[in-house]
Amino acid sequence: MDESAKNLKKETIISLLWNAFDKVGFQIIAFVIGLVTLRLLSPRDFGLIGALAIFTALSNILIESGFTSAMVRRSDNTNQEYSAIFCFNIIISILFYLLLYIFAGKIADYYQMEELIDLSRFLFLSIVFNSIGIVQNIILTKQLAFKKLSLSNICGAIISGAVTIILILRGYTYWALAWQIFLQAAIKSVMLWLLSDWKPTEKPDFKIIKELFTFSFSLILSSIINTFVRYIYNPIIGKYFGEEELGYYSEAYKFYYLPSSIIANTICGVSYPVLSKLNDEKNRQMVYIRKMIRIIAFGIFPIMLGAMACFDNLVTIVLTDKWKDIIPYFQILAIAGLAVPFHAFYLGVITLKGYPKTILKLEMIRNALIILPLFFLHKNINWMLWSFSIANIISLSIDMIALKRITSYRIISQLKDIFPYCLIALTMAGMVYAINFTNLSIITQAILQIVIGFLFYIGTCYLSGSAIVKEMLNNLLSKVGLLRPK
Repeated sequence: MDESAKNLKKETIISLLWNAFDKVGFQIIAFVIGLVTLRLLSPRDFGLIGALAIFTALSNILIESGFTSAMVRRSDNTNQEYSAIFCFNIIISILFYLLLYIFAGKIADYYQMEELIDLSRFLFLSIVFNSIGIVQNIILTKQLAFKKLSLSNICGAIISGAVTIILILRGYTYWALAWQIFLQAAIKSVMLWLLSDWKPTEKPDFKIIKELFTFSFSLILSSIINTFVRYIYNPIIGKYFGEEELGYYSEAYKFYYLPSSIIANTICGVSYPVLSKLNDEKNRQMVYIRKMIRIIAFGIFPIMLGAMACFDNLVTIVLTDKWKDIIPYFQILAIAGLAVPFHAFYLGVITLKGYPKTILKLEMIRNALIILPLFFLHKNINWMLWSFSIANIISLSIDMIALKRITSYRIISQLKDIFPYCLIALTMAGMVYAINFTNLSIITQAILQIVIGFLFYIGTCYLSGSAIVKEMLNNLLSKVGLLRPK
């Protein structure tokens, strides 16, 4: 292996570890804080926050405008261009906030929830703070400075989480959740400014805005549609079934999306800049793509299928019986969770190859598959969720076909990289689910499910010749001094 290849491998490993620490660490902190808040608050409190999620998410997408992907891809960004993006984002975010402030009453009328007027006007301030650190995020991503990005996210999560719990204990209920979202955005942006050397000292060159829009238009439109579809269930469930059912659904969505997003963000966050460096080395690039696909399959199948098998016990132990209604929602959504990280990675590769219009087409197909059934199934939540999960599986199949047309990655090769981990995880999930029918206590069942499931999956993968498991084991043994690194 030549020196450049060694450096790239070392840089990739370090970046992957810090990015994983960022995504996993942030999500673990958010998860623990979330469990505490779920025990302390009611489903209705979470339903009120969930009712506003679609507005916040769409605003953040429009403000970011696809600039992050476009600027990371460019190799010759100037300080004047960064200054232009900074000014543009601030102006747009303030305009969106003012617009949402004016329409807060209309939002409350739609849901028939008067509390949303004041709540939304405060919560939407997070949109402005999210826009402040976008340039620093771009620069640190280009530099593969995931350590600094990790510190920004995790500091925001810890401080905002601690304040949230204090506020809940003082009786602030859903207002505490609003403060958590606001503080997370504000603290993250402040940390990015402290950890980045860039400041808007140059005169803005606004010509870059037009150039970026030309490149990113398809990506922006795709992100808007995708975000709209992701949150479209919130206003439907909130209006027709009330804030309590919306609370059950919105938290079930978070539980299903948590492992999917950790894996997707960790892999995609590192693979995009690394694979971009290999654009002129197609063979090496394909080796990396296939390896990332296998890593995704190795992680997502046991987590999602295992969680489906033992979720009943976990809810009873951790959240108490007041959250039992969340169980069927999660188990249905978890099927979609199997496809989410693959979908994100496939779209990232296609973007890297320079096919933004293909991204738009794929997202339009996927979102049409999700939205169209709502016209017929919107009166039954379970039917809505089943249609959502099935649509995600079908769209993944279409992603595989699209990637085959753009690269040399044949569909049969994709299935060979994915299917073994799926089969092993299905067998593991069956064993874990069978433990539910024993006469053991719920806590004992849950412990056995986790331990047996983990040992069976890792052991079977190792015996089946999984290169991922063997590489992990060799690295672990090297770290503890039991194996001399090669």
